[in-house]
Amino acid sequence: MKEKDGITIYETLEEHTNRCKYYFEKIFYQKELDCVVRRFSEALEFKNKKAVYRWMIKLLWQMIIFHDIGKCNPNFQRKKMKNNDDSIPESLKGLSGTEHSFLSSILYLDYFFDLLEKEEAFDKKEKKKMMVIIWEHAYIISRHHSDLESLNSYAECTDSPEKRELIHFLSDQNKFPKIQKQNEKNIFDVFKKHYSAKKNFEKEENIQKYFYYRLAYSLLVASDYHATTEFMQDMKKDDLADGLSIAEYEESYKNSDISKSIHNYEHTKYLEKDKHLESITDMNELRSELFLDAEKELNKHLDNQLFFLEAPTGSGKSNTALQLSFHLMGEHGKKLFYIYPFNTLVEQNMKTLSELFKDKKLQDQIVVVNSLTPITVKENIKNEDSTNYYQEALLDRQFLNYPMILSTHVSFFNVLFGSKKEDIFGFYQLTDSVIVLDEIQSYRNYIWTEIITMLKYCASLMGMKIIIMSATLPNLEVLTDEKNQVVHLMQNRNLYFEHPIFKNRVKISYELLEDDKITYEKLLQHIIENKEKQQKILVEFIKKDSAYTFYQMLIESKEIECDVKCITGDDSIYEREKILNPIKSGEMKDLILVATQVIEAGVDIDMDVGYKNVSLLDSEEQFLGRINRSCKRKGKAYFFYIDSWEKIYQKDFRKNREFTLCERNMQQILENKHFYDYYNQVFKLLRKNLNENTDGKGIEDFWNNINKLNFSEIAKRMQLIDDNSWSMDIVLCRRLELEDGTILDGEEVWNEYKNILEDSDMEYAKKQIKLSVARSNLKYFTYRIKKNSDLIYNDILGELRCIYDGEQYFENGKLNKKLLEQSGGLFIDI
Repeated sequence: MKEKDGITIYETLEEHTNRCKYYFEKIFYQKELDCVVRRFSEALEFKNKKAVYRWMIKLLWQMIIFHDIGKCNPNFQRKKMKNNDDSIPESLKGLSGTEHSFLSSILYLDYFFDLLEKEEAFDKKEKKKMMVIIWEHAYIISRHHSDLESLNSYAECTDSPEKRELIHFLSDQNKFPKIQKQNEKNIFDVFKKHYSAKKNFEKEENIQKYFYYRLAYSLLVASDYHATTEFMQDMKKDDLADGLSIAEYEESYKNSDISKSIHNYEHTKYLEKDKHLESITDMNELRSELFLDAEKELNKHLDNQLFFLEAPTGSGKSNTALQLSFHLMGEHGKKLFYIYPFNTLVEQNMKTLSELFKDKKLQDQIVVVNSLTPITVKENIKNEDSTNYYQEALLDRQFLNYPMILSTHVSFFNVLFGSKKEDIFGFYQLTDSVIVLDEIQSYRNYIWTEIITMLKYCASLMGMKIIIMSATLPNLEVLTDEKNQVVHLMQNRNLYFEHPIFKNRVKISYELLEDDKITYEKLLQHIIENKEKQQKILVEFIKKDSAYTFYQMLIESKEIECDVKCITGDDSIYEREKILNPIKSGEMKDLILVATQVIEAGVDIDMDVGYKNVSLLDSEEQFLGRINRSCKRKGKAYFFYIDSWEKIYQKDFRKNREFTLCERNMQQILENKHFYDYYNQVFKLLRKNLNENTDGKGIEDFWNNINKLNFSEIAKRMQLIDDNSWSMDIVLCRRLELEDGTILDGEEVWNEYKNILEDSDMEYAKKQIKLSVARSNLKYFTYRIKKNSDLIYNDILGELRCIYDGEQYFENGKLNKKLLEQSGGLFIDI
C-alpha cells in the first residue's frame, strides 16, 4: 500500500503479479535468457531434452506467478491489507507474522508435483530428479525476501510441526483444492528423500544448478523490485537497457590514436610469420606485435569461453584486453566487466578509459562499482526535483545496469558466490557479458581449483567470455579434470618475456641476500653508497613497522639529502594521492619512497631503483613492474631479507622457502620469466593438499556443499579476503584540500554522514545515494587499526569511531602512529 494525496491506495495481488510479469518478460527477452535455459536443459542428464526445456521454462516463469500467492496468509491480510478472513484461524502457528514466501513455495510445490505425476516424457528415475529440481525452485521462492542460505534449512523448516500443521489445515480447506492430503504426504516424502534423490545428479549438473538458481533468484528479485518501485513511485520503466550499446564504445575505440597506430603497424610492419623480434628496439612496436598476435589467436577461438592472456609487465595488457573484449562481444555481447584486485587499480584504469573515450556520453556510462565510489546518476535524470532521480540511480547500481563496469575481485566474487540478497541482485547481467580478470592469482591459492572450475561452468551456462590476464599467470586449468578448454592467447609467450626490452628492463642483484638476514643499518648504508643524484628509489617492506622504522632512519640520516616519503596501509586515500601524484607526474625526480606491498600492482609509478624484502615470487615480479616501467633508462632492483614472510602468508602454498628468491633456481626463474616452471612446482604441492587445507575443509567438502546448494558455506569458502574481526575503522577529522582545490572538513563530513544515517524520514533510495556520496568523502579520513576497547574517541556509529581533533596525531602531514597508540589506538602490524 501507499499514501497519495492523503488517500491510502492498496495494490491487489493480481496487479502486483502482472507488474512482475511485465518486468520479468522485459529482462528475459532483452537478455535472451531462453538461450541460458536451453543450455541448462542440455546440461541435465535427461533423455528427452525438449521436455526438460519445456519444464524449465515453465518452472522459471511460474515462479513469478506463485512467488506472492502466499499472501493469502490471513495474518498478512489482516496486518498489511486490513482484510479480515475468519475462515483461517489467527492462531495457526505455521503462519506466524506476515510471512508469505514459505506458503507461496508450498503452493508452487503442490502445483508442479501434480503436473509431474501426469508427465509421460520422463521415466521413474527422471521424475525423481525433476522432483528435486521443482523443490529447488520452490526454495528460491521461499527466500525471495531473504538471503540464500541452505536448501537443507528449507527441508528442516518444512518438516517442522508448525509447517506440517499448516499443510494439514490447507489440505482440509475447499478454498485450496489443489492441496490434497496425498500430495501433502508426497511433499514431505520428497523432503525426506531429497538427499538420496540428489545422488542421481552428477557433479557437473550440480555446478550448473548452483549458477542457474542464482540466475532464477536474481530474475525473481529484480522483477519484484521493479514492480514494487513502479507502484510505490509511479515510475514505470519501459526500457531496462543499459542506455548505450557496446558498439558505440567499439566504434570510438577504433577511431582512437592508439588503435589507429596499432593497425597501421599491422599493415606496414607486423611480423605475422617467421617471427624474430630481436631487431625491434621500440617498446610500442613490441606492444603492437603482442597485441596483434593475441588478436589473431583469439579470432581462431571465438566460440570458446575462457582465455588466458599472459604478457610481461608494461606490455600493454589492459589495452590488448580492451580490443579483445570488443572482438568477443560480437553482435550479441551485452556488457563489459573489468575486474581488478585493488580499488586503486580500478580508479587508475577509470582515468585511462576516460581519456580514451573522450565523448562525455561514453564516459558517463563507464561506472565504478565498489564501496568507495558514489552511486552514479545518469545525465538524463540529473534533476533532484524529479521523483525518479534517486530511485532510478539506486536501481541501476543494485542491478548493475551499465554497459561498462569497473570493479574489484571481491565485489565480482560476491556476485558469483555471495549468499546475501544484495550480492545476487545483478547476477542475470552476466548473461553474454565479457569479463576481464586482472591478476586472479592474487588471492588464496588453496581455492584456485574451485575458482577456475566454477568460472568455466558459469561461463558455459551464462554465455560469458572471460579473459584472465597477468604477467605471472598460473595455468590454473591443470588443476581441473577438464583440459584444453582454455585458450592461451600468447602462443609465443617466450618471444616477449625473453625479449631484451622486457627481460633486461631491470637488472636484478641478490648481493644483499648473500648473508641471509641483514640489518636496517646495512640496508641504509647500501642505499647511501649507491644512490645517484636525481634518482627515484623505491624501498618495499612486508611489515608496516619495518617501513616506519626505516623511514625514520632515512629522515634522521644526515647523508640523505633528497625527499623521503612513506606509504603504508595506514594511510588514507588522500595521503596516498598527495604523495604519489607528484611522482606520477614527474614533478618529483629525486626521492626515496618507503612502502609496504600496497605499492605493488595498484600504483602506476616509474622508479629508477628498487629494494624489496623477499616474499612470494609473484610479488617480486609485481614489484619489478614499478621499476624502469617506461624502459627509457637502466633500472636496478635489490632483494633483501629483514622480515620473515611465512607468518604473513601462512595460508599460501607459495610461502615455502624453496619457492622464494632465497633459492638460486627461483632467482633464475624470475630473471628468465619462466613462471610456468615455478607454478608447476607449486601445483604439485597444491594438488597434494586439496583436502588438507588450512581452514580444515578441503575441496570434497566444497563439492558436497555445491550438491546441497549450501549457499552460505560456499560463500564462506569463496570469500577472497578474510573478515578482519581483529580490526576496526576510525575517522580522524581534520581539514584537507583535495587535488581539485575542494576543501573537506572531517568533522563536517562525519556529521553529514551521521545525519543521513539517522534520518528515519528520508526515503530509502535518496538515503542510499546520499550515503554513497558521504562514504566517498569519509574515506579521506578513515584508518584501520587493531580492535581496541581502550581507544578514546568522541563519537561512534555502529562500529565506526570518530576522533574530532585528528590533526593532533599528524606531524608534517604524516600520521604519527605512536601518538595514536598512546591514546589507546593500536595499528595493524602488516
